[in-house]
Amino acid sequence: MFLRFGLLINLDFSMKNYFQKLVIFALTLSVYSCGEKTQTDNKPKVFSIELADSLEVDFLKEMRLLDYDPNSKKFLLATEEPREYLEVDQKGEILTHNQFNRDGIDVVGHAVSLGYFNGDVTVFDFQNGYMMFDDSTKVGEITLPYSYDVFIPNPKLGLFEHENKVYYPKPAQHSLMANHEDQNMFQAMYSLPIIESQDKATKDISDAIDLPESSPILNGQVHGFTVPIYTFDEDQLVLSLGIEPRLYVYQMQGGQFIFEKTIDVNIPDWIGYKPVPMETPEKFFEEIRKIRPANLNNIFVLEDYYLVTYHRGISEEGMQELEFSERYGLGALREDPYFVAVFDKDFNQLATNVPFPVPVHAPMVVNENGEIVVSKIAGLSETEDDGIVLYFLQLAED
Repeated sequence: MFLRFGLLINLDFSMKNYFQKLVIFALTLSVYSCGEKTQTDNKPKVFSIELADSLEVDFLKEMRLLDYDPNSKKFLLATEEPREYLEVDQKGEILTHNQFNRDGIDVVGHAVSLGYFNGDVTVFDFQNGYMMFDDSTKVGEITLPYSYDVFIPNPKLGLFEHENKVYYPKPAQHSLMANHEDQNMFQAMYSLPIIESQDKATKDISDAIDLPESSPILNGQVHGFTVPIYTFDEDQLVLSLGIEPRLYVYQMQGGQFIFEKTIDVNIPDWIGYKPVPMETPEKFFEEIRKIRPANLNNIFVLEDYYLVTYHRGISEEGMQELEFSERYGLGALREDPYFVAVFDKDFNQLATNVPFPVPVHAPMVVNENGEIVVSKIAGLSETEDDGIVLYFLQLAED
């Protein structure tokens, strides 16, 4: 029963995490959102996301932007799995075009996540840990000393280093999951550490970040599969589990991450899942299939702000109003675009539901110029392009 449920939710979540609908296709249009009042300033702030520039990559296959390396100034784009990828420079010139091997040498059985780590293209494989590539040649790896299960592909690689350790999202150990009935599997999974560390010299692993006891995810009910996404900036890590409008803030102290506080993201029209008793996990999937659940997909540091990107979901009534062929894929994306919530560095929420002015894949990149760089969804455009289009967007405050 577990494998069947995992497959169903996997297909649904992977579509949600990588696409958005067309909001307004007007490249010079700025779309505004009135913000929340801060705790220290009664004057509402108004933000917009404006188009600053674009470039076109001469490649006809649909790919999405996954990452950016500020040192080499290269963009990383890939197909949906992601197995085939491009590295592109600032002018849109293709520097590398590669596809991971399914057999032979340096095999990647199934690419779960892809991104840059220390300038190398790095893939997380569902069996072989992390593998690093430079100009299509394998140059390194980080192996995990246990077999593991991957339930939901994570759109972010999540691999970073601090001092003598590397950190990454901890996958569920296969032995732990295999020893639990379905109703207890979720309880075991929620109790696992969210992030694990590995000593670069000794390869010893240790738990780095756990959910705080106050998290609603630990209330003894089924909440589905979590997809941890986070950003680490100046000894502070901000974490989201994707499935809830909530942030968990941790501070690095003495080589350890210490939980500091929980921040609720105020999104009034968030269409979320409904948790069910741990004894009846099948009811969770029966109910969640009736909606397109909201999802928090990324957290960015942009100068004096934190940006939280998300889509709000589609209710059961909204899904019923769509033709069956429109309930998934591009049809659903038109009805459920990505938005941005804006926070200051003290986590006062300044704005909600700031829309993107162009049809884009899930936002994944902020460059050194403070621009949000996104890839266009060709299937949601009214115009036909000769290649892959990247948009450079700026957050404006009025």
